[in-house]
Amino acid sequence: MTAERVSPDEPTGTRGHSWNVALLSPTEPGRRNRRPADAVFLVAGAIVAGLTAVVASSAPGTDANIAQALMAVLGWAGGLWRTVFVGLLVLSLIIVLDTVVRRRWDLTRDVLVALLVLVGTGVVLSGIVASDWLPVEGHVLSRWGFPELRLATATAIIVVVGPELVRTVRLVATLWIPVAAVSAVVVGAALPSEVLGAMALGVFAGALVRLVFGSAAGVPPVAIVRSELAALGVEVNDLVPTPEQSVGSAAYVARDAESHSLKVRVLGRDAQDTQRMARQWRSLSYRDPPRSAPVGRVEQVEHEALATLMAARAGVRVPEVVIAALGPEGNALIVTRQPNVEPLERSSPDQVSDDTLLELWRQVDRLHTAGISHGRLNLGNVLLTEDGPIIVDWAAATLGAPQSALDIDVAELTVASTVLVGPDRAWRLAVDAGWADAVGRVLPYLQRAALTPHLRDLARKSEIGLKDLRQQVAETTGRDVPEVVPLHRFRLKDVALTAALVFAAYLIISQLADIGFRTIAHELRQMDVAWFLLALILAQATFIASGISFRGAVPSPLALLPCVVLQSAIKFINLTVPSSAGRIGINIRFLQQMGAPTPQAVAAGAVDDISETLVQIALVLITLPFVHITLQTGDLNAPSGRLVTTVLILLALVVVAVAAVPALRAKMLPPIKNAASSLWAVISDRRKRLELFGGNIASETIYALALGATCLAYGVHLSLAELILANTAASVFSSLIPVPGGVGAAEASMTAVLVALGVDNSTAFTIAFTQRLCTYYLPPIWGYASLRWLNRKGYL
Repeated sequence: MTAERVSPDEPTGTRGHSWNVALLSPTEPGRRNRRPADAVFLVAGAIVAGLTAVVASSAPGTDANIAQALMAVLGWAGGLWRTVFVGLLVLSLIIVLDTVVRRRWDLTRDVLVALLVLVGTGVVLSGIVASDWLPVEGHVLSRWGFPELRLATATAIIVVVGPELVRTVRLVATLWIPVAAVSAVVVGAALPSEVLGAMALGVFAGALVRLVFGSAAGVPPVAIVRSELAALGVEVNDLVPTPEQSVGSAAYVARDAESHSLKVRVLGRDAQDTQRMARQWRSLSYRDPPRSAPVGRVEQVEHEALATLMAARAGVRVPEVVIAALGPEGNALIVTRQPNVEPLERSSPDQVSDDTLLELWRQVDRLHTAGISHGRLNLGNVLLTEDGPIIVDWAAATLGAPQSALDIDVAELTVASTVLVGPDRAWRLAVDAGWADAVGRVLPYLQRAALTPHLRDLARKSEIGLKDLRQQVAETTGRDVPEVVPLHRFRLKDVALTAALVFAAYLIISQLADIGFRTIAHELRQMDVAWFLLALILAQATFIASGISFRGAVPSPLALLPCVVLQSAIKFINLTVPSSAGRIGINIRFLQQMGAPTPQAVAAGAVDDISETLVQIALVLITLPFVHITLQTGDLNAPSGRLVTTVLILLALVVVAVAAVPALRAKMLPPIKNAASSLWAVISDRRKRLELFGGNIASETIYALALGATCLAYGVHLSLAELILANTAASVFSSLIPVPGGVGAAEASMTAVLVALGVDNSTAFTIAFTQRLCTYYLPPIWGYASLRWLNRKGYL
């Protein structure tokens, strides 16, 4: 570590102190950003921490054997390993002291919050794994148990402060962590699962804090950006980061030699992955058409520059592109000459003239005539100059855009104008500009679920009634507004009814199987909590697969994230409204809000159910040859010929009645035709087929894995084929019994299948009960939060 030289123009937070050890790099106001990569680290840390908790709880012998092997191979350098382990703790302590001495209060706050999260999570994990709620010993090299909190603390500190450490210290600290983890095992301070869990927990806590408060990662220092611009031949003055940063890039403002305002956007080395994840997240979260923006950071700035130049060629007023290139430090930069003023959306209605909005609509007309979609056409990307409105930020633009992308632009601008000047004035100006037909065409997009997040939040804060706006547009253009299915609040008596059904079902099953509640309680006390938590997590992962299959059942494009959240909300609906009516109603309402026609919304549930049934039948037939199970088929009788004849006659009478009565024909045939066309559109689309059947296969497989974790919680080992058969067969059998929510029927079916696979009665029933906890009784807790999120975001 070297002494830090303080210059007269040094940024705030590094002057006026006698502490001159260079650990932290200089910082500037506004140098904070959130990165999608941190979300990946957060999820990965949580998953690894959970898995290591399962290993520590279920395989302590294997864990100890691996530790003994490392000691035997590396134990000859015990003093070195002790120095490495203690040295990491000392380094992390010095880093914390440096943040305090230099008065970097934002970093100090981040570290404290990360440590609070770390200690709280670590105490819970320790209590679950080892029943030790405070795994702390007096000696620095003594074993503290799971997780290794000393290593976790150092990891969390380095993850949080790392982006603002000088490069040498950051590299040394990052490499030091895994070496210190090995040293902790070699000196007997921890087991392998404990150090892996510690590093995962540290990454989890640090990533969580960086997501909440942001970090300097991805925002290069001003000195580096200035030097790269100079190397590219662009001299700037007054270069500073903007107060508001966007995900995936860093934004700066400056002035050139002629005092013209410049906007500088920088994509660092990690921006390529960050931008890719940001676009993937957007495709999951929002109903956008495919974008043409490339992945590489150089290609990204070149695409933005090209889109800007093409828009200018079409007669649109846009910023002047100064340069778009790769700097010597590996950062991609795009510099545009544009005024540094507040966007139009922050103006008051009195400050915005009708001529300004009319000119903006004309600019958009030229843009769309050229086949270019802006992608984020809200008034936050419109600046007002003396020459008129100027449209900025072309990073999400699409050249040769499909009609859906152009329609979303129109919807965005319509809602943004409504937020700014009110619906009457906005609509009148749109009509005056000749956009009446276009606005009428985008009627399905005039809802919060179809808007970009920025505008959706802005509309909610401004209390804009999009329903009234749709109605007004429909009346003016002569188009129909589709009615949506009304949703009713659940009642407490619905919950009480479900609870009564559960109690009655379990009382009957326990009596029939001759299993007392005392026996069940004894089995539950023997449960391995770590495996139960893994089963609970796996059961919730089925929401993703179910969301994929649900999206595949609808020809219209749907965002995946809302579909996944909908599956969670359905768990709450199923518990409070124990029948299929609630699920069907919320599905139709959701699809209508997403802009899908009513026939598609009605047919989607049937398509998804049929594909699920086909997948279940196929899985049962595939797994049967690999499972040793005896089926008693002697008592099964084929349906009588009289019953079959009666059913066929009834079907023929229905067909004749529909064909003979014009009123019935006019009422029933159009929905049937629309539903059939929707079904054919799904079947004929390769991607939809993959989503529909692939999602259902993945859902059944994940449910089987969750059942396997539940079985292991009680010491029962079943093969994957047995698990798939047990889960699928139980699901099929319970669906044949008309009981609300499958209460009792699902448990009885699962118990019967497990007993047939060789599990004793009491254990089989306890496994079935635990599995239902993971899949039916506990999910409504977070399903209620999912339902509220869908309502808040305008999806219901």
